[in-house]
Amino acid sequence: MLSIFLLACTSDDDSAAQEPADTLLQADGTDIVDGGGNAVVMRGVALGGWNFHENWITAVDYPAHARLQVIGQEAGLSEEVDAAIVEAGPDEDGDADWVAAVRIGLESRLGAETANGLLATLAQYPSLVDDSDLPLRRVLEARFGIEGRDTLLDAFQGGWITDADLAWIAEQGFNTVRVPMGYRGLTSMTDDGSPSELVWNELAFARIDHLLDVCEDVGLWAVLDIQEAPGGQNEYAGPSTLYTDPAMQALTVELWSELSRRYRDRTSVAAYSLLAEPMSAPDDDARDAMYDQLVGAIRANEDDHLLVIHDGFRGMQTLPAPAEYGWTNVVYSTHLFEWGATSTADYEALMTYYGTVFRTNQTTQQVPYYVGSFSTFKDEPWAYESAGLMKDGFEANGWSWTVWTFKRIDDPVEVALWGKQTGWGVRGRLVGELDRPDLYRDDEATLARKFAAYGELEVAPNEALLDAVAP
Repeated sequence: MLSIFLLACTSDDDSAAQEPADTLLQADGTDIVDGGGNAVVMRGVALGGWNFHENWITAVDYPAHARLQVIGQEAGLSEEVDAAIVEAGPDEDGDADWVAAVRIGLESRLGAETANGLLATLAQYPSLVDDSDLPLRRVLEARFGIEGRDTLLDAFQGGWITDADLAWIAEQGFNTVRVPMGYRGLTSMTDDGSPSELVWNELAFARIDHLLDVCEDVGLWAVLDIQEAPGGQNEYAGPSTLYTDPAMQALTVELWSELSRRYRDRTSVAAYSLLAEPMSAPDDDARDAMYDQLVGAIRANEDDHLLVIHDGFRGMQTLPAPAEYGWTNVVYSTHLFEWGATSTADYEALMTYYGTVFRTNQTTQQVPYYVGSFSTFKDEPWAYESAGLMKDGFEANGWSWTVWTFKRIDDPVEVALWGKQTGWGVRGRLVGELDRPDLYRDDEATLARKFAAYGELEVAPNEALLDAVAP
């Protein structure tokens, strides 16, 4: 079916060799164009886990099964504990069902008293694995204070994405990096409770400035992307209050005003992605009204960067014609993760559907489209083939795209005990041994050393995924 989808679309874009120039990208109907009027398709990867630290990507600290393995090793009970873990299966959170399952295996091998002791120790270290950076940041702040937390995360950022990484991305033919950021990572304040002000984290901004400098040197655009605004546009970090609390809305406007002030003249910035996945908006009007505040604040700075407007998974057809709000130079976006797909045929059907629906909507809205995040995430031949089909479909329609994600370390314990690898990372195959940071027990100097060591850690390309998505 996808062959029909591809044949129905044509593109005269030849921007694979284009690089950032000295003018801002612009929207021209359904195209993104450079200063010479040439059509541009952004083709890239997301720098997941960098400023907005999702540690399911970075393998910082331990999921529950891996923490229990460490506890078993320290007790001299590795064989018995590993066997119980294998029987229970992998679990990131250590929820009650998993604890009950692993208890059965521990008690059958070691007796109830020893099992209880091991699990009591496990309970002292709640899993920090999360789609949000909040649990990780709170532990670091509680142990080392705000300054210590920020200094440690700065060390991590220097190791996780290096100049060599950015050069490699460009060498593969990609022209764009999406840079997920959270307001917490851009500020230097307590993470306990809702913010009442924004105090800028100059360490974080220095990292962003350097990243943009390197992007200019190697020929990449950057999409600056807010994963979490004050109050939260989604519920990854807890209940969202952005759409109901004027104070959080004002801080979010302040956040984007500051980003615009700093980066309005940076031509290596392709676009600002204003609110990633704003799925907690109660309705379309609330979503769009918040966007309107942000668009107005950025344009008041005489900043004409492309502005990415995400549908919040409500459907691209729910986004308004830009003229309804007086928006200019906007790009409409969604993210595509098909959790229920199990075959290439599923993706062929999905892409045929998206092709028809998205083209119809785009013709009406007259804006460029950008699939800001997509992955087929399984380590299976059909999944890699499907990733290529998705990319080809985007290309045929002239839609920009970025893969989620550039680098991901599969949990070494899952790989060792169950042989489980994923297709999340374009660079996703750990070579050698990870000196894993333990956020609960490592001292500050040890964490700083382990974080910096990420810069020397070899995470090799997942060649099957790279072959599928490289331009």
